[in-house]
Amino acid sequence: MKKVLCVGLTPVLQRTLIFDRLETDEVNRARQVVESAAGKALNTARALVTLGTPAQTAGFNGGDTGRRVAAYLTAYGVDASTLTPMQAPTRICTTLIDRAGGTVTELVEEAPAPGAAALRRFTRDTLRKTAEAAMLVISGTLPPYADDEFYVPFVRAANEAGVPVVIDSHRTALIHVLFERPLLAKLNVRELETTLDERFTTERQILRGMRDVLALGARNVFVTRGGKGAYLLTPRGAWRFTPPEIAQRVNPIGSGDCTTAGIAHAWLAGKTLQRAVAFGLACGSANVESLTPADLDVKRVASLARKAQCARIA
Repeated sequence: MKKVLCVGLTPVLQRTLIFDRLETDEVNRARQVVESAAGKALNTARALVTLGTPAQTAGFNGGDTGRRVAAYLTAYGVDASTLTPMQAPTRICTTLIDRAGGTVTELVEEAPAPGAAALRRFTRDTLRKTAEAAMLVISGTLPPYADDEFYVPFVRAANEAGVPVVIDSHRTALIHVLFERPLLAKLNVRELETTLDERFTTERQILRGMRDVLALGARNVFVTRGGKGAYLLTPRGAWRFTPPEIAQRVNPIGSGDCTTAGIAHAWLAGKTLQRAVAFGLACGSANVESLTPADLDVKRVASLARKAQCARIA
């Protein structure tokens, strides 16, 4: 079976620390520490495999932290052999969960540059994998060592092979890909504002911005607003989605990636894009209830999917 290729240049070793109460400028002792492989593309791949869709990743991985990332991916059932080796160690990102305050704070390390040789190897190998994939899913902004057109050759290779493309990115990196007519461009409202250099505070303004993205080449556009809902725009119309209510907000990190995975999984299973988006939102909601990013409970996803609401916008 063909696999979904999840491209994201900067995997991470994720450490999630839970505190009864977190106080700044004080010594804080974690009640619990959980380690996992993460980063947008890895979260998407992990969620896809959990849902039953085979996935592999493309990104840079190195050092002792990289070996731990690869081991976790293998345990999740994700093909980690496709990650490109680099000499620098894979970065660590840390999530601080304050139970008393109900806050989740993310500490993000900058990704190291992999070097010119690793970049060439990544490009060569990923172009080959793209042509063999069931779908190409691109996630994340580009790091400083990659130019704004870095994603374009992979999208062109996908188009030539008839492989559908979903891109979850923004700014110039997204705009360059839009000219290649991806199946779906996914952003949140803040990313839409950054990409178009405008402020969107109303539904009408958001939809106008989405039409601009559609006009630039995206075949469909999906914009999220966190727990406040989401919008899908296609050449045939627009839809408003209300995510299902969650039982408990534990850790929202990775929810957007799980939404992407749910959309890809459902669309490849033959669902309409509207139904795929509703299922994706259920995946994102289920992720908020879990401690580790992309550690989905499939039964919970199914339950939440039945509660997701969709209405066509006149």
